[in-house]
Amino acid sequence: MEDSKHHTSDIESLVEGLSDRARSLWAKSDFADPTNWMPLFQHIADSAMTACHLWDTFLPQAVRGIVVSEFGGDEVLARKVAVWLAAAHDLGKASPAFACQSPGLREQVQDSGLPFTARAIDNRRSLPHSQASYAILVNWLESQGVPRRTASFYAAVPLGHHGRFAAHTQTKLPAGYPPLGDTERWQPVQLEFAAYAARLADIGPDDLVRLGGIRPRQVVMIPMTALVILSDWIASNPSVFPVQSHLRPRGEAGHALTRLALPRPWSPKEATDTEILGEHLGISDPRPVQGQLLTLARTVEEPELIIVEAPTGEGKTAAALAAAEVLANRFGLGGVVFALPTQATSDAMFGTIKRWLKAVVAADDVSVVLAHGNAEFNDEYTAMPRLSPVYDEGEETASAACDECETGRAIAHWWLTGRGKLATMSDFVVCTIDQVLLGALESKHVVLRHLGLAGKVIVLDEVHAADVYMRQYLKRMLTWLGAYHVPVIAMSATLTPSIRHELAQAYNDGRKRNTPHLDGADLAYPRLTCTAEGGTASYELPASSRSSTFVIEERDGDLADIAAQVIADVGDGGHAAVVCDTVSRAQLMYDELVDRRPDGVEVVLLHSRFLTPDRLTRERMLRARLGPKAQRDPAVKLIVVATQVIEQSLDIDFDVMYTDVAPIDLILQRAGRLHRHGWKDEDRPHGLRQARLTLMGLRRDELGVPTFDKGMCSVYGEAYLLAAVATLDEHRSTTDSVASPQDVARLVTRAYETISPPPGWDSAWERAQTAQDTADVRRAVAAKQFQIPPPRPESLVRWATKGIDDTAGERGVAQVRDSDESIEVVIIQRIDGRLVVPKWSAEYPSESVENGTVIDDDLARVVARNVVRLPGYLGLGQQGGNLIAELEDNYMPTWQNSTWLRGVLPMILDNHGATTCAGHVFRYDIDRGLLVERQGKN
Repeated sequence: MEDSKHHTSDIESLVEGLSDRARSLWAKSDFADPTNWMPLFQHIADSAMTACHLWDTFLPQAVRGIVVSEFGGDEVLARKVAVWLAAAHDLGKASPAFACQSPGLREQVQDSGLPFTARAIDNRRSLPHSQASYAILVNWLESQGVPRRTASFYAAVPLGHHGRFAAHTQTKLPAGYPPLGDTERWQPVQLEFAAYAARLADIGPDDLVRLGGIRPRQVVMIPMTALVILSDWIASNPSVFPVQSHLRPRGEAGHALTRLALPRPWSPKEATDTEILGEHLGISDPRPVQGQLLTLARTVEEPELIIVEAPTGEGKTAAALAAAEVLANRFGLGGVVFALPTQATSDAMFGTIKRWLKAVVAADDVSVVLAHGNAEFNDEYTAMPRLSPVYDEGEETASAACDECETGRAIAHWWLTGRGKLATMSDFVVCTIDQVLLGALESKHVVLRHLGLAGKVIVLDEVHAADVYMRQYLKRMLTWLGAYHVPVIAMSATLTPSIRHELAQAYNDGRKRNTPHLDGADLAYPRLTCTAEGGTASYELPASSRSSTFVIEERDGDLADIAAQVIADVGDGGHAAVVCDTVSRAQLMYDELVDRRPDGVEVVLLHSRFLTPDRLTRERMLRARLGPKAQRDPAVKLIVVATQVIEQSLDIDFDVMYTDVAPIDLILQRAGRLHRHGWKDEDRPHGLRQARLTLMGLRRDELGVPTFDKGMCSVYGEAYLLAAVATLDEHRSTTDSVASPQDVARLVTRAYETISPPPGWDSAWERAQTAQDTADVRRAVAAKQFQIPPPRPESLVRWATKGIDDTAGERGVAQVRDSDESIEVVIIQRIDGRLVVPKWSAEYPSESVENGTVIDDDLARVVARNVVRLPGYLGLGQQGGNLIAELEDNYMPTWQNSTWLRGVLPMILDNHGATTCAGHVFRYDIDRGLLVERQGKN
């Protein structure tokens, strides 16, 4: 800004041209000290300066391009509009509704000749200053010859600068509306400020004539609104722009923004395939999916949605990173969002991304964030250097760790990581898929998520994990990403033709394209599917040398029978996996195995109901013993009992596997851990050299109709379990083995799309399918309740006016996932009357957690990590209310002074690790995790 005509902090001439009335108005004040205040003209200038800085140094080329294209390719005009709207965002503070709020400053405004009527003061809450800004800007634009309807398209940006766009009726303000002020004295000052904002941006009469003929689309004005919000937040930060009543010295604002040290967008250099694969990813012999995806990234004419379907272990992650580098270079994207289904998968991916960044980051710093509810407990992430704070009005500030940094590093910038609303704003974002889906949730400040996503390559891993409910948000977000021309890489072990079509259609909807239905008979696998002008293009990939075959069997006995068979399987050495659909079944299976195991057989349990440190310790141990580089001892007899966590987050290898029945794609996903690392085959015990998957958790009647454990049906739905069994029965009628990749697409398509009930199954099938269809419709309808609308040729007035505020916390995540109202608790113990860290903890065992008025920060972090999520059913209805009420009785005053522990719910266990709460007995066992049963149950 400092090299432009009015884009400077030297605004003396402009301020001198303002009336005394205009110069009396304030924007910020210290209510404890009314003499410490900032004039409105200064905050407007600071916001303009900040917007220009963000446009020039922070926005990726792709985002600027979205705006520039709307203004006929005129980058100068596009930049002017961005600066102008940032300057105009607080015009509404030139109103009695706002100016009366500081009794200490009201008098100086009155003395200047601007009156405050009792009616204006009494009704000030009816006119938030964002709505006043809208009305003032529309009035001024009309006075400059811009049609009122067109003016509303621009004024909607200041209207939404606090995160919501008012309803249409709230923007129609009659002349002389008391909180806005009278037309004789207040309106001239308001128009004076509107003209001042335009002059700061160098918007002249010719520009206004051009703007009067342009009604910018929502895909342009949403990123513009987000830019204005960011400009306002920075300009409102007293550590960047101190509150002062005198004019800011020339150059001070520019120096302040330089000290903020926001990293520039990532700008990858053009590189050859050999450099990208070999030097950046360490791949000397790329697999077909890696080579073909890289080729497609180089040849696709525009950013598109690319769906990658390939077996587990084929290198899809490396392929996506290679393609992202090419796409970012070609289309001016400033980073990558890598979204995964769970916190565990996100944590595992963070290390991979961090290592990759060391190879691809050049001279400049890039910003990195790990975005999920427990990211602060990831040691790799928290060890990263952090810089500079910024804050939103009414929110706390974070303290800066340092003022300067070296170049060429990946950093976690405080401004970009301090709040969930900015979760997608860093250059590189590793996150749970919620952070992407929240962009489709009608909620406060949702435009910030759009700005963060609009300038990046989006990678969605294990996209098949999104259920019917989540897919509604995913499809709506894909529509917006298509409208923004954002490249998306969606990866899965396999998808059904119908879901593949849904995703492609949603993206193409954002590009105003038709999407003919994909051919359900096309069973190419592995494959790439890419959106295109004609709908989609499909690319069949040659199978890599990596293939697998496993025998599939079935065992209908109870858990005791299955435990005996598993123990027999590892009798000569070997590694067995037993995968259960629910935590309770996994715990029962673990107990059966422990009770029956002979000497020398080790049994390990892994599920989501362990305390975070205990779960991470188990995962590290399994990676060390069963991971791709682990040396194996053929004599070791190891049985791992696990839930679904094993199918997503761990690259480990088993000799034999037992699994509860699940939907067909998840069974195949689990089987991907069976004989996964081929180099270990020679060391497998002789009886386990043939990979074998045994289905369990079902019993059949005389007609062969299976029934399942109730808990299994509650997780997946009986219809999907029946379809999986019927499909595998049909397959096993001709062969007893499954080959990957050859059989995968056919089995998945058959189970989800074309399978019909076998003879004798009709009654059970119809009942289950009806229940599933009803549930799916209910979920789809529920998901649409708070969805943002698709892009429309309208202004943003009335856009995203409802929804929830807490999208950074549990409420937001719960809204985009159809999950039970599960409750998280922090586990502590009461031993000899003292409240302490659990005695089994690896850090601070038996350390008191309630001494004095402040808890040590390091101790508080350890306490907060001992968190566990209770079973979802306990959070439902009155039962959930009773449970929370009893947990709140454990209120810890000391904890409320800690950023780690403020507001958490403590569960206090006795010396034996047990407690009774809300009619349930809770026990924590270091080997079995949290056990829950109804009080009085035998």
